[in-house]
Amino acid sequence: MPPGDVTRSVSRTFELLGAIIEDGGLTLAEAAKATDLAPSTALRLIRSLEQTGFVQRGRDNVYQAGSRLLQLGAQAISDNQLLYRAQPAMETIAEITRESTYLSIRGSSDTGLYIGQVQGTHAIRHMGWVGQTIPLAGTAAGTALRGDLTPGSYAIADDAIEEHSTGVAAPIVDATGRVAGALSIVGPTFRLTDDVCAQHGRVLVEYSGRLSAELGADIAAAVPDEQR
Repeated sequence: MPPGDVTRSVSRTFELLGAIIEDGGLTLAEAAKATDLAPSTALRLIRSLEQTGFVQRGRDNVYQAGSRLLQLGAQAISDNQLLYRAQPAMETIAEITRESTYLSIRGSSDTGLYIGQVQGTHAIRHMGWVGQTIPLAGTAAGTALRGDLTPGSYAIADDAIEEHSTGVAAPIVDATGRVAGALSIVGPTFRLTDDVCAQHGRVLVEYSGRLSAELGADIAAAVPDEQR
């Protein structure tokens, strides 16, 4: 097979795998439509993914993440040093705010990826976004990840991903000033009033600042006097 054909086949395989994972499972017809592939091509690629354990066929012929993919994903998350460092901060933020707390990093293209979560303690709480991608534009975590915030500030977004949900986020920066990740909370809009968002925002800024300092960032030099 010519090198160009190999590259195209690999690209299509990853695109197909991404569509299956992002949608939480697809039938063959749905996967072919989502990736603009002929059904015969999609079937050939899916069979290859099945044989290697990256996808598996479940009920109603829906293809989902396979054991090999889950294994690699779990290993990648466990090896992520930012998640390891951020876990205590996330637990404290969730305890203080009582809202579900997330850690996100830049994903592919213009997306952010949630890699860690500590559930809130409210009866009505947000949950289940680990492994999900979000657009950088228009979301609180995305705004933090894009580096659009001034030092010591936070972002708020209402109904960005889900209706009646509000997110608040602050960036984590490293020694070079690069945004390494973002801490955020997500909860129902009725509970996250402007005053409450401001309170939670200050908590997120405090703990994202601590994490930034651990990564070597000069927080004292970066934060204006009026925000200290």
